[in-house]
Amino acid sequence: MTATCRRPGHRGRSVSGPCEQRVTGFDADPWPFARLASAGPTRRVRLRMLTPTFFSRNGRDLPLPEPVLIVRSLLTRWNAHAPAALAIGDDGARELVGAVFLEAVSGASRQVSVTEQIRQVGFVGDAELRLLKTASAADVFGALTRFAAIVGVGAQATHGFGAVEVTPVR
Repeated sequence: MTATCRRPGHRGRSVSGPCEQRVTGFDADPWPFARLASAGPTRRVRLRMLTPTFFSRNGRDLPLPEPVLIVRSLLTRWNAHAPAALAIGDDGARELVGAVFLEAVSGASRQVSVTEQIRQVGFVGDAELRLLKTASAADVFGALTRFAAIVGVGAQATHGFGAVEVTPVR
């Protein structure tokens, strides 16, 4: 497996670059879409952004845990990969987007080197999302937030950005 590592370089400076890492094991816990969709309603969650998270918006990067952008990115990924019977329709998506808000946030921006010339800024920390009391989209919100732990949120998640840990808040 190839990874990016920091190692001592010329004159004691730290250098980034590819290096070989040995994988000694892994654990798999399968969560098919049907299991995600049927795991029950959620009205409030804490998302811990483990790697820098950002959203591309109108050609600019936004390094903030904006709840509408989080939900929209999850809706897009869900509908792109879920079986047709479990797709989230326009009405359900609109209701969820209109009902989610940021309850609390703590964290900071972090800049990481993508290449020697390119740096990316993203948010790392906790964001607590909640649904309005009147919202009936708790089942969809629950499925999507569980899905977030698998696929990440925001831009460039397939490149390691936007990895999240999800904890329901009771």
